[in-house]
Amino acid sequence: MSLILASQSQQRKKIMEYLGVDFKCIPAHIDEHHAGYTVPHKIVQSIALRKAQAVAKEHPRALVIGCDTIVVLSDGTISLKPKDKAAAKRTIQMYQNSYCRVYSGLAIVSIQNGVEWVGYEKARIQFNSFSDKEIEAYLEVGNWKQSSGSLTLEEVMPWVKKIEGDYFNILGLPIYLLKKGFCETGAKY
Repeated sequence: MSLILASQSQQRKKIMEYLGVDFKCIPAHIDEHHAGYTVPHKIVQSIALRKAQAVAKEHPRALVIGCDTIVVLSDGTISLKPKDKAAAKRTIQMYQNSYCRVYSGLAIVSIQNGVEWVGYEKARIQFNSFSDKEIEAYLEVGNWKQSSGSLTLEEVMPWVKKIEGDYFNILGLPIYLLKKGFCETGAKY
């Protein structure tokens, strides 16, 4: 059975490569609406499941992993991918001496084996202060464009005071949750 990551995220792809598994990346072309959910962990689980289901329909003999990540700012606002540089800057400024929470939903689906499993992981990032000059330098790199919360953790590590939770969750693919999903479903690929 082949393993498919239903994602176009380069970060998720790198994590799967790090794990040393044989897999393919096939993006799920779905509407990533919240499906009426307002609670962060329900939102990410719903979207992750829909991604996995969409790709599994096209590849019924594969084991498909779907994942979705959102960032919740300290004021409770859900911060998705920014619309433009100005929106990214406003979001990043909110991290100053504050925190955010990162939620990732993960789904494992296999039509052939009747597997459908969903879980989520949560982490918290506490930030130090940082300068406007540092923000501008980060924005110029441009990786914020495809990142929930305008955040690419590896590029802002000097701003981070403390991380509570799974580091890989913050990067977009919680590997301990993935292992748990494989164990609980008995999924083999």
